[in-house]
Amino acid sequence: MTSSSNAPAAIGFHVQPEFHPVPLPADSDSGTDNAGEDFDARMRGFARDYWGEAEEREPLRRLTAALHGATSQQLAGQGTVYHALGVFPIGGNPDGTLTPERVSRCTLTVSVRDLDNPDPHLSAAGIAETLGHGQDGGEVQLVSLPAGPAVVHIAGSRAVWQLTDGEQERFFVRVEVWLPFPRDDRILLLCLSTADVQDLFHYQAVLADIADTVSFGDAVPDGDAPRARTFG
Repeated sequence: MTSSSNAPAAIGFHVQPEFHPVPLPADSDSGTDNAGEDFDARMRGFARDYWGEAEEREPLRRLTAALHGATSQQLAGQGTVYHALGVFPIGGNPDGTLTPERVSRCTLTVSVRDLDNPDPHLSAAGIAETLGHGQDGGEVQLVSLPAGPAVVHIAGSRAVWQLTDGEQERFFVRVEVWLPFPRDDRILLLCLSTADVQDLFHYQAVLADIADTVSFGDAVPDGDAPRARTFG
């Protein structure tokens, strides 16, 4: 995609093959008579690709399409341009001679937010200061990426559900990369979250690899990594 001085820059990045992209409502969906049907069809296709064609998994496919369809609608309204589920085998080896110890899951979102951005370095410093004093707490670090200065933020959270037989709690960890655009008054936010908190170091490396491939403007990341995405 091309961009002009009056248009927002295009964004490109690579993700690992373990990520399964979740459909988001497209701009072309709005204003058409069959917009809802098109989106529902894409969600059903996602659920089928995720769970396979086995007949006994049809309830899972329907539940997945319904839940993630509602989430995607909400995320799109918040500036999300990419949403995916990650399924990563932990342990084992690449040639498959050793069985993975377990499977770890995460969620990846990439969103664009408006922000006064007179200079990327000043913006990154301001973001780091704000996150460092925020309610979420966690760890904040200024870093330098190929696409420019950025901020890494790692934080945890606790969710509690009230059930008939008592409370159930679960802990989540979130790894964020805040990357100011080089010229536009916007920032790019990459957020990876997981309930498999024991795999924090693994997911830090996963998100770092993605962040290293981010590019703005006409330059889309090179290399053999799959599923390059470009938005603009």
